[in-house]
Amino acid sequence: MGKMKISILLCLLLTSSLASAQQPKANGKTRIPAQSTTSENTTPTTPATTTATEGSTTFEDTAETPAEDATAINPDAETDSNQVGVTTARPRGMRLPVQSVSSWAAGVTTLQWNEILTVSQLGTTTKSNMNFNGVGLILQKETYYLQWGWNVGGMLAAGRANSGPFANDVKIERQGFTMMALTPRIFWRLTNSVNIGGTAMIYIRNIDLPTGNGVEMTAGRKNNAGFLADMNLRIFKTWDFYQAIGPINDGAYLWKVGVNYRF
Repeated sequence: MGKMKISILLCLLLTSSLASAQQPKANGKTRIPAQSTTSENTTPTTPATTTATEGSTTFEDTAETPAEDATAINPDAETDSNQVGVTTARPRGMRLPVQSVSSWAAGVTTLQWNEILTVSQLGTTTKSNMNFNGVGLILQKETYYLQWGWNVGGMLAAGRANSGPFANDVKIERQGFTMMALTPRIFWRLTNSVNIGGTAMIYIRNIDLPTGNGVEMTAGRKNNAGFLADMNLRIFKTWDFYQAIGPINDGAYLWKVGVNYRF
């Protein structure tokens, strides 16, 4: 009876050892098939592209189209600084044309200059300066762009001239004169309110000098032209202050100071 119990125990131990030895093999042979689901409505997604940080080298860095090449293909393209390798084309229709501003102006100006007065009497010739002082009315049209501009205007002026006395007691006091002038101008805009430039002054000046008792007088030239350096200062929204100076003839200089009202 005791021998039978021992043999039963040995059989149980042998069976359990065989079962434990076969369990890893079964686990090693067991495979779980991968489940794949397909949907007819599923849209394939584009793989995400990671942007390389500074100093790194990735495939995206070598595969990107350089901004220079994109610009070369489309010369109107503009590079977006926030996106690497992405350019945005600006349609030609959206480009702004060259902008200009035009206005008319009327003003008043003072004039002052000297001319050489020549007096001949009984074979004696004497020269002296004749001073001209006058007031002129101006009408002009101006056009300016971002940095430069031009205008064309006309002026009508009148005033008085004085000279002498000479050795023969000849003198001229408050002799009237008139003037008509064409004043084209070109200028450079330093700021929105200040510009400097040059004015070509082409004018006709008339004056009646006294004669008689063998006295002959001549002063300067009736028709003349000069070039004036000028500055224009916008003192109010529609008011400008203007001044110019330059040679006109025989070393004489003309000086203009005035104000213009723009409309």
